[in-house]
Amino acid sequence: MGWVVGGSAIAMGTLIVVGLAFAVVRGLILRRRVKSASRQITPLAEGISAGMRDIDAGVARAQAGADELSREIEELRVSVAELQAIGHHASIALAALRGPLGWLAGVRALVKFRAR
Repeated sequence: MGWVVGGSAIAMGTLIVVGLAFAVVRGLILRRRVKSASRQITPLAEGISAGMRDIDAGVARAQAGADELSREIEELRVSVAELQAIGHHASIALAALRGPLGWLAGVRALVKFRAR
């Protein structure tokens, strides 16, 4: 019976050593594959990251441009309102001057006619 226990212990030890060796070899293969994949993925990830930074910078520039455009549109609205007010007052002034200017034009024409 002693040889059965001893043989079982040796068989079990052998199976454990073979199992551990198999696990170590598979682990080393996995580690090599992960390193290889990492070397391939790292440049791609850096390229994507650089592209995202460029996109973020472009969005920031576009937002700044939109803000600038909004400010300029508001300035133009103010200028248009001022010009409309000036135009309104100018039309009132022209209406007030038309009477005397028309009279002066008539006098001028009369003077030229008599001077012939």
